[in-house]
This record gives sequence, structure tokens and C-alpha cells, in this order.
Amino acid sequence: MDEANGAEQNVIEVNAFGASDVGRVRKNNEDNFVICNLTTAEVGLTPSVRNHILGDRGSLFMVADGMGGEASGEVASQICTLTVPKRLYDNLKSSGQVSETNFVLMLQESIEYANQVIHQKAQENPIYRGMGTTATVAALFGPYLFVAQVGDSRAYLVRNGELTQLTRDQTFLNYLKEIGVEVPADPEKDSRRSILTQAVGSTESLHVKVTYTKVYQGDNLLLCSDGLYNMVPATDILASVWGTESLAKKCQSLIDQANAKGGSDNITVVMGEFSGAGLPPADPSAAVEVKEFNVSDLKEAPEASPEISKPPAPPED
Repeated sequence: MDEANGAEQNVIEVNAFGASDVGRVRKNNEDNFVICNLTTAEVGLTPSVRNHILGDRGSLFMVADGMGGEASGEVASQICTLTVPKRLYDNLKSSGQVSETNFVLMLQESIEYANQVIHQKAQENPIYRGMGTTATVAALFGPYLFVAQVGDSRAYLVRNGELTQLTRDQTFLNYLKEIGVEVPADPEKDSRRSILTQAVGSTESLHVKVTYTKVYQGDNLLLCSDGLYNMVPATDILASVWGTESLAKKCQSLIDQANAKGGSDNITVVMGEFSGAGLPPADPSAAVEVKEFNVSDLKEAPEASPEISKPPAPPED
């Protein structure tokens, strides 16, 4: 009985949902998303994924917004959402028990591996030349939420009625800001805000930035493509996700609002709700602290970086 009570005290409950819509202007949907229980390898929106207990290998939430001519963007984002969770699951399974640091290194490596696969496919087939995709990948591992970022899809955390952005758009405009170049006071009207500084698959290598925060009971995660946040103001996004409605209704509400304002791009949203005694209790005074990950941050140093193997040859068309 004591063991059962101890197990219940460490339980973290995950409630998740996601949805994607082509919007009102585009002919095809180049967005993709995935939710994965990394302990069981289950993916999708089945009941066992939508509501599950966090296992010792964590859970993954991902949005990928593809780019490229014709259907190439859709191909890139689909490869990314298929490859990243499988690669991460395989590495976690073969490694046994891992520290937070090694988990993050494997998370980064899974995106780097997807980059190799997509880039190789693009190089070998002219139809796919120049394709790429954003990748915003949030992974809950114990009480920590790690967010790996490439491109300008976004991750937010909702706590105590406030919306906190966990990612920074990797755009040319933001790059100019970082190096001290003066930019217009109203960046919303600057075309450079949509030019990405990197994308998964567009080059042979990339830098996967990871931020992280500690999760509390009642926290809500939101991932989205730019088809949402470019159309719906942050105040309206918060109003839709802060409440007691189901995640399915919240996701649909966000999509409906983006379409009502023109739906000029594909719209994808993924949400997660976190609860259970394995997380710190909700605290009205607890602000969301977002940190950039460094290998020295957490309690154990990595034993070794996961080996990056050559990606398999893409199937012939």
C-alpha cells in the first residue's frame, strides 16, 4: 500500500489535443503536428494518447510548418513529424535510464537527424529541391518542459491567466535586433519578420536552440504555426485557452478565430494540460521562468552525445 501511495505522489497526468486547418487562402496544408507518448511509442489522437500518465521517457508535442514549391513543404513537415519522435524514442529506449541533460541532447539530435533526412531527399530529387520546415518540439520530461526550436512556429505556456512565449522566432528581423541594427518601431509591417534564418532540411546542418521551464499543476502548453499568431492577437489567444472547456474546443476556437480574420495561412495548434501530484502545486505567485539550456544547468553531466548515424536513403518515387 505504501508503494502504491508513493507512486501516486509522483504521478504526472497529461491531457493533450491538436488540430490543423488549411485556412481560407492556401490550396493545400503544409503544416503537420504530432503528439507522442515516448514511453509507449503511441502517437496520434487516440484516447490513450490524449489522456495518459507521464512515463519515464516523457511525452512529446510538435508543430512543423513546411515550406517549398508545390507539395514540397507538406513533404518536409510530414517527414519531420514522423522522424523526430521515432528517432527520439529509439534513442531513449536503447539508452535505458537517462538524465535530463542526456534527454535534451537526444531531443536536439532527433531534429538534427530529421534535418539530414529531409536535406538528403531534397538533394536527390529535384521536385523537392529547397524544401524545409519549421520545428517547434516541446517535451515534458519529469517536471521539466524542454522546447527545441527551429524556425518561427511558437510555444507558449499559460499559467495563472498569463500567456508566456517560450520560443523566439528565428527570423531575419530578430537577427538584426540581436546584432544591434535599428529596426522599425512596428515590426508587424516589416516583411523581414517572415524570412527565416534557418529551417529543418534547408541546409546540411542547423543549430537547435532549447529553452526550458519547470511545470506546475494546472499549466497549459500551446504550440502553433504562424497561421494562428499572425491572425489572432495574443490577448484573444489567451482568452481562448484560459478556461475550463475541453482542449478540443479550445483548439477549434483558435482555428475558427484565425479563419474569421482571413485565414491567410495554414493554421495548426497543439495543446497540453498538466496535472498530478508529481508536479509542484499551482502557485498564484509563480512566474514562468524560461531559461536557455546549457549542459551544466541540470544535475548530471552527459556521459556521451548520442551517435548520429547516416540517414537511410529516401524511397524512390
